[in-house]
Amino acid sequence: MNDELAKIKAEREEIVRRFRGAVLFSRNFTAIQEVLAPEFVDHFAPSWDPPGRDGVEHRFGQAATALTTTKVEVLVSVCEGDYLSQAIELHFSHTGEFMGIPATGRSFAIGGSNTFRFDGRQIVEHWGVFDVAKIPDLLRETHGAQGGWASMWPDREASSRS
Repeated sequence: MNDELAKIKAEREEIVRRFRGAVLFSRNFTAIQEVLAPEFVDHFAPSWDPPGRDGVEHRFGQAATALTTTKVEVLVSVCEGDYLSQAIELHFSHTGEFMGIPATGRSFAIGGSNTFRFDGRQIVEHWGVFDVAKIPDLLRETHGAQGGWASMWPDREASSRS
């Protein structure tokens, strides 16, 4: 990678690092208006959420009431053209009600990836994939609880006793 491409990659990684720090750790949602372009499109957003920056603020606000971010690990970071893609692991503590599950205080991590398209120093598009479906299983007191990923496979202990 030449020096100019390395500089662009480092600048974009720093923008994303500061953005995550502001919204995930400081819960400073003004960073959403600063970093995300007015025409921002979030391809990760569920259809029922508001579009654009308002939807991002809504989702981060909801998550902040239930989960306290303790660490974000960037496992892989690749920059090509206007895009920065990162494989990450998010570490949380369950500090409020989440999907009907009262705060447990449990710590857990989920993996995922983000791809951002930049226009200058602003993010104009985002794609994300995160393993959020397993969070209820990680927070349940018993592994035999119904629902979530755990309900898709038989109990390993029970099947090994057969």
